[in-house]
Amino acid sequence: MSRIGLIFLCLLGLVSCWSEPPPTIIRAQAQPEVIARGRELVKGLAACGVCHGETPNPSSILAGGRIITDEYGEVQATNITPSASGIGNWQDEDVIRAIRASIRPGGNWISADMHRGYEWMSDEDALAIVSYLRTLPPVDKELQRRELSFVDRNTKGFFDSRPEIRGYVPSIDPKNVVEYGQYLTDHVARCGGCHHSPASLLNAEQYLAGNRLVKTDLGEKIAPSITSSRIYGLGEWNEAMIVKYLKTGLVPDGSVTDPNFCPTGFFRNASDADLMAIARYLRTVPG
Repeated sequence: MSRIGLIFLCLLGLVSCWSEPPPTIIRAQAQPEVIARGRELVKGLAACGVCHGETPNPSSILAGGRIITDEYGEVQATNITPSASGIGNWQDEDVIRAIRASIRPGGNWISADMHRGYEWMSDEDALAIVSYLRTLPPVDKELQRRELSFVDRNTKGFFDSRPEIRGYVPSIDPKNVVEYGQYLTDHVARCGGCHHSPASLLNAEQYLAGNRLVKTDLGEKIAPSITSSRIYGLGEWNEAMIVKYLKTGLVPDGSVTDPNFCPTGFFRNASDADLMAIARYLRTVPG
């Protein structure tokens, strides 16, 4: 057999061993367990109502309208109920693209600051969120859409990264507790949005190291480190203390964190298993 023929057969053998990736998500699901998972995420760790609720609590209607602030200034949070003025005319893949890449149908930008981290949300969880949103009562509420100027797009927006993850994003097995906890921390609860230390001219952003100024419509606060540092972070906290904090905002010293700065009112709706996975993971993060 010629060398070329041998190479061809080897390549053919390799191709035959590859398995097809799971199909791309194309539609919401009606299974009760899928919708229940979506509800748990929306009202829990993903905390969608912090921005999209008419008030920032888990029971609020997700019709948007509240003013949020990002790097471009003020903008109204969008209506994500399944109405014509919300996401009712969007395809399911459009909703997932908006969640992950902060791009709406037609290519207009959504505030990436509020979605950063969702890029690697698993297909299973993204689909669950869309499936749940489809079950909400539609609310007709027209909101003013922000249009960024040419100057903003080419100055502030020049380095604005909106990566699109193409292909299948697998779920992390909850039995792998630490890895699953990292997934929830980074790509569902997205704790780094507040707790990563800000980058400077001399230093890169530091993972969960705190010292970032967090602004809400009720004031400002410096986010603390949530690494395992015994001096600056959670090193003196055990897993039960972390879970209790996530549910109540209660710090071991007896103080309580304002839920407007840390959405513990949402986090308490997460499962104990998910909260324990986050706690176990945070205990591994070097400080």
